[in-house]
Amino acid sequence: MIEFNGLQMNPDFTVKSENQFRQAQNYVDKEVIRRLEDYTPISMDKGYNRRLKKVIPFTGKGKMSKSHKVESPGVIINTEPTARKEYYTNKGSSGKNRGKFWLERMKADHKEDILKGIKK
Repeated sequence: MIEFNGLQMNPDFTVKSENQFRQAQNYVDKEVIRRLEDYTPISMDKGYNRRLKKVIPFTGKGKMSKSHKVESPGVIINTEPTARKEYYTNKGSSGKNRGKFWLERMKADHKEDILKGIKK
């Protein structure tokens, strides 16, 4: 067993490492959101308006691909009402990259690019 008696950490180490991690996480979050736009379906669904008691054209028509936001560092959500359903069932007819499992497909295509960007 090796003992490190008398080993002292630089007092700024924790603060510097946390800042570096925060900057890296912010970069990853922004890059993921930017790149997801090309993979997320463009919502064209209809919704049910409870007040009017009828089906109406979806109010966020065409905005699903721009509705990603950072809920907390490392947690990105899509705010459109149909996003969960579309993530698992979309047929991908609105563009060559668009379709279901958009996050997984984007990561497969761009993971290395994002990791290289962190190192800059």
